[in-house]
Amino acid sequence: MRTRSAAWAVVAILLGLLASTGRETFALPPETDTWIRIETAHFTMYSNASERRTVDLGRRLERFRSVLSLFYKKFRIDPPAPTSIFVFKHATSFKPYRPIYNDRFVESEGVFVGWPDGSYIAMNGDPGSDPLDIIYHEYVHQFVNNNLHGAPPWFNEGLAECYSTFQADDKSASIGKTPAEHVLFLRENNLIGLRHLFAITHDSPDYNEGTRRGIFYAESWALVHYFLWDKPERRPQLGLFLDRLASGQDPDEAFTASFATTYEKLETELRAHVNGSRFLFNAVKFSDLGVDTSTRVTPMKREEALARLGDVVAHVQTERPSEAEQHYREALRVNPAYASAYTGLAVLQENAERHDEAVALFEKALSLDAEDPMTGFQFGRCLSRRNDGSTGGEGIPADLVRARDLLGKSIALRPGFAEAYVEFGRTFLAGGGDPGPAIPPLEAARRMLPARVDVPAMLAMLYARKGDMAKANDLVENGLARMNDREALERARRSLKEMEAWRASVSRPDPAPLPPGENSGALDDSTKAPPDLPPLVTVAPQGASIEMYNVWVGKYNEAVDRANRRDYKGAMDTLEALSRVVTDPELLGQIRMFLQRLKREAARKPGGGA
Repeated sequence: MRTRSAAWAVVAILLGLLASTGRETFALPPETDTWIRIETAHFTMYSNASERRTVDLGRRLERFRSVLSLFYKKFRIDPPAPTSIFVFKHATSFKPYRPIYNDRFVESEGVFVGWPDGSYIAMNGDPGSDPLDIIYHEYVHQFVNNNLHGAPPWFNEGLAECYSTFQADDKSASIGKTPAEHVLFLRENNLIGLRHLFAITHDSPDYNEGTRRGIFYAESWALVHYFLWDKPERRPQLGLFLDRLASGQDPDEAFTASFATTYEKLETELRAHVNGSRFLFNAVKFSDLGVDTSTRVTPMKREEALARLGDVVAHVQTERPSEAEQHYREALRVNPAYASAYTGLAVLQENAERHDEAVALFEKALSLDAEDPMTGFQFGRCLSRRNDGSTGGEGIPADLVRARDLLGKSIALRPGFAEAYVEFGRTFLAGGGDPGPAIPPLEAARRMLPARVDVPAMLAMLYARKGDMAKANDLVENGLARMNDREALERARRSLKEMEAWRASVSRPDPAPLPPGENSGALDDSTKAPPDLPPLVTVAPQGASIEMYNVWVGKYNEAVDRANRRDYKGAMDTLEALSRVVTDPELLGQIRMFLQRLKREAARKPGGGA
């Protein structure tokens, strides 16, 4: 990525940061703006540029997507979330929707941001501007990151640079053309040693600082281009090297085993290649790919344009939620019954952790459009993070019960949206109950999100809760262990050990009877029951993984539900078992206090006093 933005799951293209200071603001688009929606085979485009220009950009993106799909047949080409593209008719109309730096709009021709709920591409559609090389570069990053966990920066940036020179007409495309500026730069500067290049991270000075950054990008391009185009016999070796790195093998050992040479010899090859006179590229005929360049054009009402532009601001300018809110409020002024605007406002409230306000807005959006999968997803996600204290069956928080319903419907309405599957599964970790319904959706999410470490980790915990420890351990040792994320692997292993300890404890015989005066049996109906207790909701585990902590909380909530239904013996048995395995001191203290309270209540006989 050419410049990295410090936001959750975000990448952005920032070209030439403005030097001036002082906050810039903008006015909402005027009433006279005319927007159209253009749907291609794989993208949805929103534009106030000419229809012809927008259709041309859409077809070029479809051709690029088709050619990129040839890179590696096992990779998923389409992202697991919707991609929306916004084409502005000129730089002036695009300016208010560019990224912000030091309260000023960044000078750029295009921006690409990726979030779990979708990717947003915005660009200057002026015929005199061509931002697609930037968009191609970032699209490759999305492609790589969706398929490879922790891809090395040199490979990720090198491949993106190789594909950013993509060129096409109606019949064919050229892939891997050489950027002359990279060749000239490398001829005038010393190469980075390959051992050092392979060790560069996103936090390294070579990735972020001036000339060093320029060398890193140019050399990463040269090395990937050499492997893929100019020295094709090394391409399989590159694949082996990446596989070994992904499995956590030592980089030096992986290099020697993969390339059967030394760093010094490969550096000599690369320098000779950079100083040479021939750089190869590929030509592909679209007739061989069957590219679908059909389009469907629909006029947009003003409220739709405003709401969608509000989405751009909310995702690109995260530090300026008030500007996004202006768009949504104006959309509702134009059409008070426009559901998407309420959803946008609700998401802004949720991002500010004002969950109750968000829920009220989501309810309004749902009442106006009950079939919008994104409203269902966002509403379900909000409820899974809020808890209003009420419970449903088996002590599961009522918010989680409803979140599961909303997320399940979102999955049914948009089956290709992977994040809804993940959030659905997460509610079963947080809320307890039978984990069976969460497993098939998470298995589907694992196929759609092969680079995500949290999905196999959640699946392993759910299989363990069902008692299938063999499957749980297989997911960890033959799944996570191959993803080169030692922290995630160790956390999952620790969680499974804690789960095994939990299962061993709950499989013990019932605890011995309590001493006289502390009867643990079911109470007579005339006995005073303890007042209704809310389920436990805390989020700061100590000495346990988050996954295992959520299991304990779910069991605690089951005990609460049993007590509120006067099943005191069942509640106390559950709490006794919990007290033997819980390591978090705050939770353990609450378990013991609750248990003592139940014992006191159990000791009360009709007419026996308190």
